[in-house]
Amino acid sequence: MVMATIPFSLIGAFGLLWLADSPISMVSMLGFLMLVGTVVNNGILYVDTVNQMLAENRPLDEALVEAGAIRTRPMLMTTLTTIIAMMPNVLAYGKSGVTMQGMALVDVGGLLMGTVLTLLLLPTFYRAVYLFGRKRLDQPMLD
Repeated sequence: MVMATIPFSLIGAFGLLWLADSPISMVSMLGFLMLVGTVVNNGILYVDTVNQMLAENRPLDEALVEAGAIRTRPMLMTTLTTIIAMMPNVLAYGKSGVTMQGMALVDVGGLLMGTVLTLLLLPTFYRAVYLFGRKRLDQPMLD
């Protein structure tokens, strides 16, 4: 489930590269590596919190909502600090500025879209996988 956050971020990364008319370069590929690490970390925060709550025998829907409420702030803080740090590179101009701009565009676009879609779609995805797994294994539901 954690790896499902990567396609969410790729939508924003490729989207912002396209909007800025910036080519995919070796520097922007480094941005993809940074992006994947940050977005997967956000997914791990959320999924681990839900798993801990389910281990405490909380109902699934309550665990999904409460984990989102608890982990939204750390996820947003990680995202915003990275975006703010990348803004000088996003707005750079000239030959030397354009060199690093691809990496910054990938990170900013990917983090914006990845964080929003992770907070909105990961609970739904978690619930679907959880319920499908329980039905398939014929195990009783925890909630």
